[in-house]
Amino acid sequence: MFIYTDTLGNKVTIYFEKQQKNPDDVLIIPKIDGSWLFTEHKIRGLEFPGGKGEPGETSIEAARRELMEETGAVSDTFDFVADYLVESKERIFTKRVYIAKVVSIMEQPNYLETNGPVVLKGTLSKFILQPAFSFFMRDAGMVQIVKQAEQILDDKN
Repeated sequence: MFIYTDTLGNKVTIYFEKQQKNPDDVLIIPKIDGSWLFTEHKIRGLEFPGGKGEPGETSIEAARRELMEETGAVSDTFDFVADYLVESKERIFTKRVYIAKVVSIMEQPNYLETNGPVVLKGTLSKFILQPAFSFFMRDAGMVQIVKQAEQILDDKN
């Protein structure tokens, strides 16, 4: 467990074990052919795809949909990384984080609130701290989540 205050002043608790059956939101850390797949948010910059689940949708279904909507990517595997609980003034929610192995990317006519996919090769924990990345990517919790994701990938190889 890792507890901290994010850049917006919210209390955040990261759990490296599932905390509930179906969390509110999802975040996907997509890997494709040895590279990392991001989406370019129109305001915030580069970040992992993700968002709110829709009513009746499981977290895997939400992850699959969000990955497609924001990057055009398709994955057949979603491995659990972490759940994080955000306690903000507006709402309290849990976001489930998955690693996804991308099998293909299809160009989309519209990437919704993003400019679409960005593929980068390199060490994830080193480049997420760069200014081109969203402030969400540079926060203390994301650094912990990325370390956990990299460890999961190392253990699988």
